[in-house]
Amino acid sequence: MSIATDGDAVRGVAVWRIVENTYEGRRFYVDDLVTDAAHRSCGVGRFLLSGIEARARALGCDVVALDSGTQRTSAHRFYFREGFVIPSFCFRKSLS
Repeated sequence: MSIATDGDAVRGVAVWRIVENTYEGRRFYVDDLVTDAAHRSCGVGRFLLSGIEARARALGCDVVALDSGTQRTSAHRFYFREGFVIPSFCFRKSLS
């Protein structure tokens, strides 16, 4: 987990894990990347991603990956600005 703070206030959190697969190799997967809505576009997300990328490199990962809901267009613009691409679609089927 990575945390961005401003004094005692938490401004953002990233939760991640390392996964290995045949498609990407050693993958640094970001389960959650959340910033305080009142502090978006203030550099919190960029700060967290910078730390994530540094940690991924240090841990020998080949790629940083995350999922983002199709409705989150503002988040998508941010990810594109930060150099992320959409290499594939993710398909899911609920079993409940």
